[in-house]
Amino acid sequence: MKTHRLAPTLVAFLTIIALAITSMPVPARAEDKKKSDSTVRIFVEYKLAKKGILTNDNINVSVANRAITLTGSVPTLHDRTEAVKEAHNVCDDYKVVNNLSVSAPIRPDSVLAAAVLKQVENHVFYTVFDWLTVGVKNGVVTLHGWVDNPWEVGQYQSEAAKVPGVTKIVNHLKMEMNFGYLRYRVARLIYDDPMFWQYSMELNPPIHVIVNNDKVMLEGYVNSQGERGYLASQVRFRTDAIGVVNNLQVVSD
Repeated sequence: MKTHRLAPTLVAFLTIIALAITSMPVPARAEDKKKSDSTVRIFVEYKLAKKGILTNDNINVSVANRAITLTGSVPTLHDRTEAVKEAHNVCDDYKVVNNLSVSAPIRPDSVLAAAVLKQVENHVFYTVFDWLTVGVKNGVVTLHGWVDNPWEVGQYQSEAAKVPGVTKIVNHLKMEMNFGYLRYRVARLIYDDPMFWQYSMELNPPIHVIVNNDKVMLEGYVNSQGERGYLASQVRFRTDAIGVVNNLQVVSD
């Protein structure tokens, strides 16, 4: 019994016809739209869960009319911001409605200020050329100080937003206007001095150097009034600084 095989050219022709038919647009049905919304919702929930933002059904995701609506609560301001970013990443042409609230634990202002400061100081780019102070009132955090790079203004605000208990952030951080050689010279003058070697060994060296238009500000802390005065005189007479503002605090004070 003979078997008949289609010629290769005929097979290719039929394949092209089949692909053309299957790729033809068809009218959208209500079921397809509903399925699309459901798929978007599942992907958003997956993204939020993968990031650790969606836990124990704390967030409800609904999708309708090309809008993703997030409702529920998260523990930090950072999680609230990240939830919106993740939803946008799933469908960047969808509107994201953020109805999330921050369910923040009540913490004493002093405890919250210390937690925020520690969070920022532990950031890999926080150095002796940055200086940040934190004020807190009823969960509202105010950031003051100086940063070495423009992007750090937003970065340190983002770090503060990761701390549970923070309900709002007021950012007054400013960027230094400095000449690099002067700040490096001052830093070497301080930390190369045997009197201050002990400080250079700390994870976050406590003496910070801020330079604005050739004026040097010394921020941080030292162990004695003698060290405080000695540092100011060294910077004043051994560098090109136009002026020296000595804001160093003595630990025992």
